[in-house]
Amino acid sequence: MKNPKVVEVRVHTEVLGSKEESVQKNKQEFPLALDKWPERVLILDCETTTDQRQALLFGTFLYCRFKDGQYHPVLEGTFYADDLDNRSITVIKDYCRSQDLRAPLSRKQFIEQIFLKAIRAEALIGGFNLFFDLTHIATDACWSNRNGGGWSLVMNQFTGKEDGELHEDQYAPRLVIKPKDGKGAFYRLTKVAPPSKKRPRASRQYPPIRCLDLKTLIWALDNKSHSLDSACAAKGIEGKVAGYVPSGSVSAEEVNYNRQDVRATLALLNVLRAEFDKHPINLNPERAYSPASIAKAYLGSMGIIPPQEKFAIPPEFLGIAMQAYFGGRAECRIRQTMVPIVHTDVRSEYPTVNTLLGLWNFLTANRLRFEDATEDVRRLVANLTPDETFDPAFWKKLPFFALVRPSDEIFPVRTKYNGETNNIGINPLNSESPIWFAGPDIIAAKLYTGQSPEILRVIRVVPEGQQAGLMRTALRGMIEIDPRTDDFFKAVIEARERVRKDTSLTETERDVLQYFLKILANSGSYGLFVELNPERVGTDEKTGAPARAKLQVFSGERQFETTSTVTERPGEWYCPVFASLITGGGRLLLAMLERAVKDHGGSFLLCDTDSLAIVSSEAGGLVPCAGGPYRLDDGRDAIKALPWEIVRRIVGKFEQLNPYERNFGPASIIKIEDVNFHQGQQRQLFGYAIATKRYAFFTRTPDENIRVLKASAHGLGFLYPPKRGQTGDTPSWVIEAWEWILREALGMPNVEPAFFSLPAMMRFAISTPEVLKVLQARQKGLPYHDRAKPSNFLLSVVIDPLGGYPVGADPNAFTLIAPFTSDSSAWYGLKWVNLHDGKIYQLGQPGRRLPSQVEARTYGDVVREYRWHPEAKSLAPDGSKGTGRTAGLLRRTLVIATLEFATIGKETNRRWEREDDISLLESDVIEYRPNETENLVTDIELQRELRLRSIRGTAKLSGVSATTIKAVRRGKRVRKSTTAKLRAVLKGGRHR
Repeated sequence: MKNPKVVEVRVHTEVLGSKEESVQKNKQEFPLALDKWPERVLILDCETTTDQRQALLFGTFLYCRFKDGQYHPVLEGTFYADDLDNRSITVIKDYCRSQDLRAPLSRKQFIEQIFLKAIRAEALIGGFNLFFDLTHIATDACWSNRNGGGWSLVMNQFTGKEDGELHEDQYAPRLVIKPKDGKGAFYRLTKVAPPSKKRPRASRQYPPIRCLDLKTLIWALDNKSHSLDSACAAKGIEGKVAGYVPSGSVSAEEVNYNRQDVRATLALLNVLRAEFDKHPINLNPERAYSPASIAKAYLGSMGIIPPQEKFAIPPEFLGIAMQAYFGGRAECRIRQTMVPIVHTDVRSEYPTVNTLLGLWNFLTANRLRFEDATEDVRRLVANLTPDETFDPAFWKKLPFFALVRPSDEIFPVRTKYNGETNNIGINPLNSESPIWFAGPDIIAAKLYTGQSPEILRVIRVVPEGQQAGLMRTALRGMIEIDPRTDDFFKAVIEARERVRKDTSLTETERDVLQYFLKILANSGSYGLFVELNPERVGTDEKTGAPARAKLQVFSGERQFETTSTVTERPGEWYCPVFASLITGGGRLLLAMLERAVKDHGGSFLLCDTDSLAIVSSEAGGLVPCAGGPYRLDDGRDAIKALPWEIVRRIVGKFEQLNPYERNFGPASIIKIEDVNFHQGQQRQLFGYAIATKRYAFFTRTPDENIRVLKASAHGLGFLYPPKRGQTGDTPSWVIEAWEWILREALGMPNVEPAFFSLPAMMRFAISTPEVLKVLQARQKGLPYHDRAKPSNFLLSVVIDPLGGYPVGADPNAFTLIAPFTSDSSAWYGLKWVNLHDGKIYQLGQPGRRLPSQVEARTYGDVVREYRWHPEAKSLAPDGSKGTGRTAGLLRRTLVIATLEFATIGKETNRRWEREDDISLLESDVIEYRPNETENLVTDIELQRELRLRSIRGTAKLSGVSATTIKAVRRGKRVRKSTTAKLRAVLKGGRHR
C-alpha cells in the first residue's frame, strides 16, 4: 500500500443516559415568553477607555414604553463608573444640567434603580452589541460551567463593614451570558439568596431576563452583518454622530456622542420591530439568532413537526447518514494560469435540489420507512447514462444511502491532504474498508469515470403519509403557502420570480420582498438539518480537570462508547438524512455540468459550492496551459476554450431539470452569471486561481489594463481590513491585493498598495474562557475594572516567523494582543502584551527593530505569500506533488485509505474565513476514539509546566510530537505513556 491516508468520517453521537434530561434542561434554560414584544424596553450603551482594560467610563440609557406602534422614551439618563474621578463626574453632571437631563447615576445606582427594576418589570433589555455593554456594567465576571457554560457576571457588590472588602450582593442575580457564535448569545439570570431577617423582601426571585441585541436581529432579518452606523444607513434613519472618533476619555462631546448612539439604537429597534412583525411566526425577537431562526419559525408556523420528534430514525442510521455527509464542493482545477472563462452557477442550488429530490414530501411525511434497495440501485447505476440524469423523475430515485468498497472511483474524500489540516476533495478513492455515500454521490461517481462502484448494500428512504396538523401561512404576511399541497422550497423560488414582475409593488417593496424570499429559501433548505452545537462538558470538581461525558458514537457500520470533554448538541431540526442528500445533490449537479463540459473537450478553472468557471471564449480555440491534452504549434501544452455558443447549449440542456413554473423566470437551472455581462452584452471574462476558494475574475482592456470584478477573500478575511470600503461584497483592500497579484503574475507594470507596509493585524472579541486563560491568571487579584473583560475587542499582530520574535522568546508561547483601534498609524506605538506570560513588548520597524522588540509581518508579506499558496488536494500536471509554484491543469489525487477511518465531529476551524473570535487560533476538530478512555489522562500540573517550556525543545528531547505537546498544553487527554515521556524530560532526564 503506497502512502495510505487516514480518511476522516463524520459521526452521530448521543450522550449516554441524559438525552431526555438535556432536552428538558435546554427548554427550561431558555423559556419562551408569553408576549412577543414586552410593553417596556431599556436601551443602554457604554463608553470605555481605549487602553488594554477597556474599562467602563460612563453610559446612557433610555427607558421606553410602547405606544401608537412604537417605543417612546419615558426616562433618559446617564450613569458613570463607580470609581470615576471627580473631574470626569463633574463634566457629566454639567452636561446633564445643560441638556435638562436628570442627575447622573453611579453604576451601582443604575443597576439598583434602573436595570434590576426594569428586569422586574419584565422589560426588554436592548442594545447594539449588547454583550459588550452588559459585561462592562458588571463588577466581576468568570466562566461558569453550570448549565452548559457561560460568562457569569456579578452585577452588584457592596463593601463589608468589618473587612472593608468588596463582596457580591447575594440578593441581586448574576447575569449569565453564553455566546452562541459570532452573531448571538443566550442570556439568563441566576437565583438570588433565600429570605433573611435583614432583607426579607429583596429575596424575591426575578422573572426570566429578555435581552435583545439588535446586531443579532438585523443579521437574522437581512442576512447581513452591520455596525450600528451601517445598520441605520441601511434603514434610512439617523445614525452615529458623523465624523466623531471616541477618545476614551470623558468630555461633553463624548457624552453627546454616546447619547446619540442610544437614540439611534431606539430608532433602529422601532424599524426592526415593524419588519419583524410582518412575519406571522411564533418567535420572540431575542430568539432570532440567524436567518435560519426565521426559516425554522416558518416551518413551525405550518405545523411541521421537527424530524427528531416525529420520526423514529434509529441512531445507527443517523450514523450512516453522517458518514455520508460532506459540505459543498470547492475545487481548483487550473492554477497560476490566466484563462478565459464563462462563470456559471446553479440557481438557488439547495432549494432546487430539495425540489428535485422531493424532500418536502419527506419533511411533511407521517413517518419514514427504510428499505433494502441493493439490487435496484445496482441495476440503476450499471445502466446509467449521462442523459438519464437530466430526467426529473430520475432524481426521485436518489434518496438512498449505499455502502461501497471504492476502487479508484471519484468520491468526496475528507483527509489531511497536506498532513496538517482537514480538507474535502473530490478525488479517486481506494479503500479496502467499505464506506457509506449518499445516492447522488454514487451517481456522480459513475459520471466522472463511467465505472460503477462496488455496491455492497443500499438503504432507501421512503416517506409515508402526510402528518396531521399542517396549516397555511403567509410569508411576510403577503405570500400564502399551504404545506399540504405546496412544495415549500419550490413555492418560495416561484414567489420570488412573481414578485420580481409584480408592477403593483413599488421598486423598494419588490427589492425587499425578493431579498427576503431569497434568504428564506437558502436558510430553510439545508443548514438547519445538520446544525450541531459543540458544548464543553465542564470541569471535574475534584481534580480540576475538564469533565468528560459518556458518549455512544455511530458512524456507518461502526459504533462504540467513548468519553469526551465536548458534546455536540443537535439543533431542533437536525436530520443528517436530509443534509447528506441535499449536499450530495448539489455535488451531483456540478458533476453533471463538469461531465457536459468534458464531453465537448473542455475544461474548467474552478468550482465553488454552486458555481463552475468554464474555460470559454467567444470563438473558442486553444489556450496555453501546462498539462493540457492539446498542443499549440509551438509545442506548448494547451486546453480547449469552448465557444460561448457551446456553453449556452450546455446551460440550455439543464432546462429539462427546471422544476419551477415556466411562466416565471429563466428556463434553465444553470445561470450564466451577471459578471459575464456589461450593459446587457456578454464580455470576455478572465479567471486566475491560486488554490481552492482563492481566485479572481477580471477583464482586460485594449491597453492591456485589468479590472478585477470578483475576488475571493478566502485566506485574507481573517485579517483586519487595513482600509475601509467595499467593492460589491468584497472589501476594497482585497480587490487591490488581487490587482497587485494579477499584475505580478501577468508581468504588467505594478505599484504596491499603500497598506502593504502596515503590520498585519487580526481583530478578536473575547468570547470563550480559553481566549485569555493565561492572561487572566496573571491578572488575578486585580479589580475587574483593570482586567480584560469578556467581549473586549483586541488586536493580535501576525508575527514574522523568520526572525520576528524577540531574543529568548518561545515562538510556541508567544501571541501578542493590544486594545483594538482602527487607527493604523497608532499600531506601532501600542503596548503589546504576550497572551502567555503577560509581558509587554513593542513592535519594531521592519529591518530596524531592536533585539527586545517584535517584527510583524506586513499586509504586503501576507499577500506576497498568498500568491504562492499551494493547492494541497490535487497533484501537479506531471503527477508529482504540487508546490506553491505549480501551474497548469492539475490532476486529481488518488487517495489510498488506511483500514481504519478517523471518526470526527464538527469541523470548527474557520480562521481563514472570518474574524472577531480569537479562539479560532486554537480551533480543532473533535476526534472520537474507542476503547482508550482508561488509558487517557489529563495532567493539570504537566499542562502548567509545559506552558513554560519550548514546544520544539521538549518535542526533540521527548520524542513526542509538537502537535501532542500543544494538545497537552490545552488540557486535552493523552496516553499515560506520553505523559511519562514528557515528565521524564521535565525532570531533566531523557526518556528511553
